Amino acid sequence: MRLSHLRVKNIRSYRSGSLDLAAGTTLIAGDVGAGKTSLLYAIEMALFGTSEVNAAYLVRHGAPHAEVAVTLEGDGHRHEVARRFRRVRRKGRETFEPEGISFSTDGAKTEYSATELRQRVIELMGFPDNPNPTAHSDLWRWAVYVPQERMREILAAEPQERLDTVRKALGVEKYRTAADNAEDLAADLRRSARARRAEADLLRHFDEEFASATEESDRLRVERAAVEVSVARRAQELGEVRSEFESAGNAVRSIEVDSRELEGLRREIAADHEALDRGARAREERIVRIAEEERAAAGARAESGRGPEARAALAAADADLTRFRAELDALSPDLSQLATARAELAAAGRRVAPADEAIARAARELAEARALLDRSERDGPTHEPPAPTPRSLEAIDRELEELRDRERGALAATTRAQTAVQEFDELLRAGVCPRCGQAVHPSEFEPHKEEAARLSRDAEERFERATADRSRTEDERRSRERFERAHERWTRAERDRSAGRDAMTEAERRVTAAERERAELASAIASAQANAERWSLSERRQETLRARVRESEAERDRLARDVERTAVAAETSRAAEATLRALAAEIARLEGEAAALRDRTAGSERRAGELTKRLEGAESKQRRLSEVEARLRDSERSLEADRHQLVRVDTRLDAAAQRVTAAEHGRAERARRTAAAVDLESKATWTAGPFREAVLLMEQKILAHAQATLERNFSRYFAALVDDPALVARVDTAFTPAVAIEGEWTPAEALSGGERTSLALAFRLALAQVVRSLGSLRLETILLDEPTDGFSPEQVVRMGELLDELALPQVILVSHENELAAIADRVVRVEKVDGTSRILKGGAALETEDAPDGAS
Repeated sequence: MRLSHLRVKNIRSYRSGSLDLAAGTTLIAGDVGAGKTSLLYAIEMALFGTSEVNAAYLVRHGAPHAEVAVTLEGDGHRHEVARRFRRVRRKGRETFEPEGISFSTDGAKTEYSATELRQRVIELMGFPDNPNPTAHSDLWRWAVYVPQERMREILAAEPQERLDTVRKALGVEKYRTAADNAEDLAADLRRSARARRAEADLLRHFDEEFASATEESDRLRVERAAVEVSVARRAQELGEVRSEFESAGNAVRSIEVDSRELEGLRREIAADHEALDRGARAREERIVRIAEEERAAAGARAESGRGPEARAALAAADADLTRFRAELDALSPDLSQLATARAELAAAGRRVAPADEAIARAARELAEARALLDRSERDGPTHEPPAPTPRSLEAIDRELEELRDRERGALAATTRAQTAVQEFDELLRAGVCPRCGQAVHPSEFEPHKEEAARLSRDAEERFERATADRSRTEDERRSRERFERAHERWTRAERDRSAGRDAMTEAERRVTAAERERAELASAIASAQANAERWSLSERRQETLRARVRESEAERDRLARDVERTAVAAETSRAAEATLRALAAEIARLEGEAAALRDRTAGSERRAGELTKRLEGAESKQRRLSEVEARLRDSERSLEADRHQLVRVDTRLDAAAQRVTAAEHGRAERARRTAAAVDLESKATWTAGPFREAVLLMEQKILAHAQATLERNFSRYFAALVDDPALVARVDTAFTPAVAIEGEWTPAEALSGGERTSLALAFRLALAQVVRSLGSLRLETILLDEPTDGFSPEQVVRMGELLDELALPQVILVSHENELAAIADRVVRVEKVDGTSRILKGGAALETEDAPDGAS
């Protein structure tokens, strides 16, 4: 798997750009500060985020967003990793946060979190690493990407730190982890075995419980058999007694039936005698009442004869009452007119005082309006002020905001231009690039300095013009503000004068209206008084008629009562005659019922005599039933006692059986836990012994093989870079690089600068080869940023020859050494113009985009 494409936007000095990366060796060349290293940082940021480099260092100055995407190809698939950042302000300081993170395979895009994307990237590349998005990756920085000026850092690392990184890169860390886990597992297994044995000892009492419960269960089974025999015998005896009890009971129940029938006959005979007595008394009462009803009917017939005369007098009284009420109804319109006239007179009287008050209030409002109008005509300006400028404050403010933005932009451009001039002055004085520390020739940058000085002067002139335009517009705004205040005072005075005139007009209208309403009210009072006097005679006539109506109503009520008494008398006469007929029929019915009762009483007395004879000897049968019942209760109590005894024995037998079952389960559980303890102890012995030793031996063999392979390649690569047979590169068992000078081991810090760089480069190349040979790293790419620091021209040539000899699948070099162009399969040049970097090929920019000047 290798890198195939890079796309950036607003990364350091790049506005935007893209770069195709092919197999073989690619050299990215350009002047110092042109933006070569930024491309390698962009690749690292796309894959690992900002764990190695802060986003503020990578995002272009002033850009609100930044984006980087890297494409990888291998195994017939095409993968793209893309990240997008945005600039935000948190608690007064600028920071950057992810805006979009995605991973796509063959065009199928998936959104990821930072942690998920890092895990996906390390799985894709094939080497173990920490998925935490903020964690550093030593393997990436040692075996894949060597940043500028950090080639020698691998030599200064602590031996244990270097060994841990190599172990993780080779994938053997899992063996040491497995060995440590084996010890922990064995200790845990031993603790579990001890716990199982302790649990088994706690179950020892189940053996004694099993023997005791078995003995008690056998004894209870014998006792239960004896109780069952007793229950069967008692049940047979109870059946015999119950048969005898049923025979005696049938005889007694027959006697009880005859006794109840005899008692019922006696009650019926007594009731019939009482009914005969009641019938005789009722017949006598009916005869007496017939005489009374005949006397009442005679009196009622005499009273009902006066009915026609009373009804004629009542009709005459109704005619008089109707005539008086008709005369009263005829007076109703006149009385309504009288009530209306009095109501109008009262309402008009109530309105006199409010009308007088309204006239006085309207006069006061007229005086106040006249005074307000006089004051408004005396105070305030009387003429509209002239406008100093035709533009409004809003238009002036918009232009002023634009001028201030232009002034701030001009100030920022001036500052950047002056900073660039100072950097060129420092570079020309020291002969060293202030950013990367590379040695430069002053003559190469003299034209750049003159161009920077010209840009600084132009920026200062633009700043001065922006400042003058801003000052002029601010003066115009102050004049417009003074006009706005004066115009507001004139407008307010005009509004007060207009309001005063309107108030005076309204007050005069209210005075006129109040006076007109008072005159109308006086006319209404005079008219209401005249109407009230005209209709007062009808009121006196009404009082006279009402007195005569009351007298007529009293007379009519008396006559109506007389008519009602004659009607009641006639009704009473008819009711008395009907009652006489009903009483005669009732006497006949009572005589028939008395004859029937005498016949039924004779039959009941004959049946009572027969039953009395049959009930003789009932006492002896009752005594026999009592004796048999007592014997039955004794037999039932004996049988119930035996059954209770059987239940108690069954309960104790069930408890004994449950104890036996529980004891058996306890003994089985004790045996199972003892066997489990033995099994756990055997597993602990094997895990802590043979298994752990085999894992550690496997780790040692892999490390020894890797150390031998790395040392062989390391020695060969160092010899190819340093043409000195007296210097031999070696690594110890901790993978610490060192050099033997004529047989004497010498640490890396004792070497020269070029030798240390050669030693570090050879170690990194050898480590990358070993990692790839073990299959831990599937990415076939090495990124080298200015790897020739301290190299002589001959060493530069030898490094190129070494890379050509190794035939690595993909090497991306960043260097300003022209000698490396000879060994590169392709050369990509980068240039910076007006603070913006561009990627060139064949002398033309691959991709550019207009944007404000500035670089991170």
